[in-house]
Amino acid sequence: MESKVLPLATCALTEGGILQLIESEGHFSGRHVKQPTLQIINIRRVPANALTDVYWAVLSDSENSIEVVISTHLSHLVQSGQLVEHTIIKAKTYQYNITDDNIHIVSISEIDILECNPEEVIGNPVSVSVLDSAQKKDVKDGYSYFNDDDEWGEDSDKDEPLTWSLDEPSNFCDWTIEVTRVQSSSPKNPYNKHSREHKGRETNRADSKPLVQHYHVHKAILSVGPRRSEYFATLFKQSHLSEFENNTSHIILEDSAATSFPSILNFIYNDKKVKFTSKNATAIRHLAHYFGVRSLWKCASAFIRGDFSLETAATYLTESTLYHDEKLEHASIDILAERIEEINRRTLTKLPPSSFERVVSSPKLKCRSKKLSDIVLKYCQTQGGAVDMSLLMKCTRCEVMPSVSRKAALPLLKVAVAEEEKAGVNLSDTNNVLRARCVEACVEEWKETLAKPLLALESRDKNISRILGANSIEHRELPLAIQVELLEKSLCAAKVELDDVKAELLYREEQVEGLLKQCKTHTVLPLSGASV
Repeated sequence: MESKVLPLATCALTEGGILQLIESEGHFSGRHVKQPTLQIINIRRVPANALTDVYWAVLSDSENSIEVVISTHLSHLVQSGQLVEHTIIKAKTYQYNITDDNIHIVSISEIDILECNPEEVIGNPVSVSVLDSAQKKDVKDGYSYFNDDDEWGEDSDKDEPLTWSLDEPSNFCDWTIEVTRVQSSSPKNPYNKHSREHKGRETNRADSKPLVQHYHVHKAILSVGPRRSEYFATLFKQSHLSEFENNTSHIILEDSAATSFPSILNFIYNDKKVKFTSKNATAIRHLAHYFGVRSLWKCASAFIRGDFSLETAATYLTESTLYHDEKLEHASIDILAERIEEINRRTLTKLPPSSFERVVSSPKLKCRSKKLSDIVLKYCQTQGGAVDMSLLMKCTRCEVMPSVSRKAALPLLKVAVAEEEKAGVNLSDTNNVLRARCVEACVEEWKETLAKPLLALESRDKNISRILGANSIEHRELPLAIQVELLEKSLCAAKVELDDVKAELLYREEQVEGLLKQCKTHTVLPLSGASV
């Protein structure tokens, strides 16, 4: 029988009955097992799955109370109303177990229901955990099994908490996380005079970080608690995976994520406040999402919302692209495109070519054409070999840059010609490409771009050269055919300008001659009323 009803005479609660349930670990049933009489003071339902409900009950012996699990085959007693609050029962079969995760559980599988129901809680029971009850139960002589003051030293409560360690395992570590850092290589800039061999710089750099690091951790801390990692909580339940052969997880992370990984562990272990910056916030949020640490993800998101601005948008664009955070990408591109004229050009030059292209190609771009030509020129001069013909044409298409500034015209023409040669194409006959617009801008300002440097270098007077401020003749660095094209068109422009000046002079001369004739033929009439 799983349960039966006993008469009223047996309704007195068993003194110390709660402690009897947990005197030792294991399964208890039969005539020779203590069968305490207890009172149910609370019952709650916990859905186990779509078909089954599990009931938890708080049992009391009038002095102490604990929460126990009612076996599923007794659930019908709750559903039929036989087991309710204040019901008196006799626990006949029960089991006290400690799980692998150090969770202490008492389950009741056979009971007798007593007839009496006082309809109120008997005594003033104190709620205690199963673990505390097991450690604090009293013996008949009134002394506890453990006397903390006598048996244990004063330093027993001063042990350092468990923590993760790097390289060498700390106390009780039972899992290793191997983090491999992905090295992001920067493209070489052949046009930068200060550039060196990238490979040699990486190998010999004194502050280079190790490519592989081993973090020694504790499975229980990573997978249990309010700051637990859902990733590891799920992993540790699947012991058939290959990771359990050597108790090691192998994870590959980008450089910024690998640098921020210790912050994730600190947060999980001791709720240590993470120091967010514009450079690490996106990486930390990515790690929090990847490892399923929801509370940390919320903290990182809150920081990004407060920190996001025009000054930090370029950094967030680079990081969000790296971690495929599309919402943050779009927000960064929009603010950079709308206010590109306000941004420090050094900030823009730090963007990778693909991100720079997305900003300039954005439909929300608001930038004057000549201002944009200066920005593109600065980016090309900084990035050098990272800018190819395809990127240059997309960033300088006629729709966004119909004209080029005088200052950027000649240097940008050199970039365009160099990229054409590199790509093996000749776009000289195409009117809407960058090359044609640069030539047009040089010709329009032929005095500044061509004549002034020539006059400065040809002059024997050093003062004149200094005043003109020219140190080199840039157009001579172009291919001969383009030099000829520039000079021919400049001569034509100069001829047109000279003809305009001559025409203006002739017009002025005609006006002067007309005024002189009027002066000679002008007759001075006598004043009226004068005497003869």
